[in-house]
Amino acid sequence: MVAAFSWPGRADAAGFSSQQFGGEHGNVVETNPTALYYNPGALGFSEKTNLGLYGTLALHSLTWTHPQAADDYPDPAGAQGADTGKATQFNVFGGPTLAASTHLTKDLVIGAGLFAPFYGGSRWNKNPGFVGSTTYPQAADGVQRWFAIDGKVEVLYFSAGAAYRLGPVSFGASGNFISSNVSLSQARNIGGEGKPNIDEEGRADLNVHGYEGSFAAGVLVEAVPEQLYLGVSYQAQPGLGALALGGDLTITPPGQPPTDYKVVLHQSLPDVVRAGARFRPLGLPWEFRLFGDFTRWSVMTNQCISEQAGNCSIEANGAAASGPGDATVLGNIRRDWRNTWGLRMGASRWLVPAVEIFAGAGYETAAVPGATMAPDIPDADNVLLAIGGRVALNEHLFVTVSYTHIQYLNRNVSTTASTLATSPSGVPNVYPTVEENGGGLYTQWIGLFTGNLEVTF
Repeated sequence: MVAAFSWPGRADAAGFSSQQFGGEHGNVVETNPTALYYNPGALGFSEKTNLGLYGTLALHSLTWTHPQAADDYPDPAGAQGADTGKATQFNVFGGPTLAASTHLTKDLVIGAGLFAPFYGGSRWNKNPGFVGSTTYPQAADGVQRWFAIDGKVEVLYFSAGAAYRLGPVSFGASGNFISSNVSLSQARNIGGEGKPNIDEEGRADLNVHGYEGSFAAGVLVEAVPEQLYLGVSYQAQPGLGALALGGDLTITPPGQPPTDYKVVLHQSLPDVVRAGARFRPLGLPWEFRLFGDFTRWSVMTNQCISEQAGNCSIEANGAAASGPGDATVLGNIRRDWRNTWGLRMGASRWLVPAVEIFAGAGYETAAVPGATMAPDIPDADNVLLAIGGRVALNEHLFVTVSYTHIQYLNRNVSTTASTLATSPSGVPNVYPTVEENGGGLYTQWIGLFTGNLEVTF
């Protein structure tokens, strides 16, 4: 068999989360319909009935420059540059968020919405040195092709919840029905060795999906009447723990017909704690915001694929466990991610009562350590800058537009620091835990254009 999967692309935050719907007005202390995801307790301070359409268009630029590593399989004569050098991508993706809330009584509010907190897509550019090659045509898919050629991840939340306000305090909770889809195409050494041997290069195509549930809960406190609001919320893990996504894996050896397998992808996504404050001085046309989050990415220890449902257990040396209930493991990628935190601040100024301009800035830590850094999910500490405006077209209709730029710090991982091919003890991994060297220079940025349309009645 062959170890044949990883994760496509990036979105716009640590790991591969993309929690930016609503822009500057999507956070733990806002009372618009996005509160159903960020903090259901905040809905208790909303007024009337609110409908919201929130759209995001993301531009993602990424490069990976990989030098020859000591544990790389050497390129044969005539194929120099097939597995070393620079890989690039520039992708455009996005989608809408829909949400609504309404009062059943003065203090009881219900809401429903569709959110995409984890999403992204990627397609790497061709390696021009091998486009049109008849000897090594597959090398045209890029230096990074052993990790990913193209792919997509889509995790959709269908949410419903309620909040109840008791004077200056509002409590809320929501439930989520989650649909997850992952697709990936990548090059693999069909011999199972794991190193990018171009003479044994084949293709692997993964398509899996699953349905899970989760919940969120939160509270918003009016600490100073009409001025200071404090919020905190908790968003549980999708599936409340380990996930198992079922689907198909197609393996195509060089010069041979493809073989299809029914497989299960095993992994865990994080839970998130958020907290923040919103202050609007009486008599002044200003508002100030400070909020942050802690995301428990340490639950992403590995991504494991098996032929059927069961325990995808891995020994310390990368071998598959063979105890009762253990599944037949086809491949495993060690992640060993770290918990992350992010902090943002922002301010709004009303030029006139119907026109608001705002700006924000933030900083976020990386989930991926250097040891397991790879071009399928590159990550780094990043800084964020945002600017935009909101206009009330009339007393019922509001339009918001904004741009957010996320700049990742350049990250140069030495080929000796990348330990994807070795176990934590420093010895080479054994099958089915096999992976190429992810060392090299990573650069990336993401630009987000956000548009919100809200109706209140």
